[in-house]
Amino acid sequence: MKQNLDAKENKEMIIQGKNGTLLSDSIKSEVNFLVLPFFALRSKDIKNRTKTEYKTVVKRGQEKFEVLWRVTSDPEYGYPGPFDREVHKAVEQIINGIPLPIQNPIPIGSLYNLCKIMGINKFGGSQYSKIKEALERITTTSIKSAGTFYSLDRKEWIEDIFHLYERVIFKGKRLLSGDIADTNYLYLNSWYLDNINTHYVKPINWELYKSLGTPIAQRLYDLLSVKFYGLLMRDGKFICYKYSTICDLLPIAKQKYLSLARKVLDSAHQRLKDTAFIENWNWEQTSKKGEENDWLIKYYPGKIAKEEIKKYKKEDQLELALPSVEVKAELPSYNDKPLLTDVQNSQELAGNHTANQLTQRGITNTVANTLFKNFPIDQIQKQIEIFDYLVENKSPLVAKNPAGFLRRSIEENYQPPAEYNQKQEREILEQKRNQEIAEKEAEQARLDDIQRQVDDYRDGLKDEERQLLRQKAVEVIDGDNSIKKAFVTEHLIRAKENDIIRERLRLE
Repeated sequence: MKQNLDAKENKEMIIQGKNGTLLSDSIKSEVNFLVLPFFALRSKDIKNRTKTEYKTVVKRGQEKFEVLWRVTSDPEYGYPGPFDREVHKAVEQIINGIPLPIQNPIPIGSLYNLCKIMGINKFGGSQYSKIKEALERITTTSIKSAGTFYSLDRKEWIEDIFHLYERVIFKGKRLLSGDIADTNYLYLNSWYLDNINTHYVKPINWELYKSLGTPIAQRLYDLLSVKFYGLLMRDGKFICYKYSTICDLLPIAKQKYLSLARKVLDSAHQRLKDTAFIENWNWEQTSKKGEENDWLIKYYPGKIAKEEIKKYKKEDQLELALPSVEVKAELPSYNDKPLLTDVQNSQELAGNHTANQLTQRGITNTVANTLFKNFPIDQIQKQIEIFDYLVENKSPLVAKNPAGFLRRSIEENYQPPAEYNQKQEREILEQKRNQEIAEKEAEQARLDDIQRQVDDYRDGLKDEERQLLRQKAVEVIDGDNSIKKAFVTEHLIRAKENDIIRERLRLE
């Protein structure tokens, strides 16, 4: 049986890495599946989720189109979650080791091999069953693309209903060729496979990805790593997303209040900042009174993001991975603009917001648009803040002609009065205190999320597996000479069980 990669060689195709077993230090992931949502990010979420839907209106040429991306689970297998996402990442690593062009069926090796790639060190029948179920769940999950999935080979947006994996055949079962499978095989969807073969991929830094730890932080890295490429190729400063759009693309549940929205996302934002993938982020109100709450989130690329793009560009990987800016008219649209024009999209979104702020303060639409075109947004925003301060404090500087003063302050970049600087210093101190509170809340939210995942894992164990877990916890306690046997309680045993589960799930 002739394959693109000999199955026997692929069975144990493992290279030891620093933090677990992996095949390479980067994964070339297909771009559509980096940007568009597929997997749920929390184990608890998959119990009630049956589909994920992303809809928006995009402008292509002179026309506007409604586009749709819908992922629907099979009622028997359920919705793919965090563990299934880890399995898919292992599959991506295997695919990365196969020379192009890749053809179906693709040998993915033994279940033992997949466990090692995923970094699962304690494994057996239960883990093998979970991986098999994950492969089946991904295979049975359907996708509807109405102008959202982009085919680089055809240079068009696909209108189709398909699956990420079209078929999975386990060792010992019959292949389509009639041969008996000597290992486990996957049949990838033709759109997905064609994009891999035509280099519509983005290299992902695997060490950085794993160090982020949480699914939300990793998912944001997937998304922003693509978007920062277009940003930095155009010397842009930030990527700007609506909060509601981020929720749809991750996917996560939308929150009604900013404090709750930040509680969910800012711990992931902080992880991205701590690794220097983003330099910073900030939130801005966009919704008007009476509208459903929404916010803008600005993401500023950090040192690592910039170095990553330079590295892969130098190695001629990004030129292969993403089409050049010159063919932007043929690129797919995910966020109201083609893929590599996200800088324009972010500037337009922030510009519209800024123009609205100017018109609300008495400046005409024509003048507002002229100011936006001729002066940096940061300069305009700074002068708006100073203007609002002067108006609030009934300064004579703005009494006669407020709109005229604001326009001149932007054009001539007025320096703020001393009392405004003092106010700014007080606000900086307040922001610092609020940031410390937010970080504490985010850390608690992270710990709560870890505990939820631990509880979900325990709830999914069979009685026999629970007994083995308890036995292992007791053995750990017995082997710890610092613990006096008189102090061994059910609470301590439960705590040790939690430690074991966190180790299995690789949770920090």
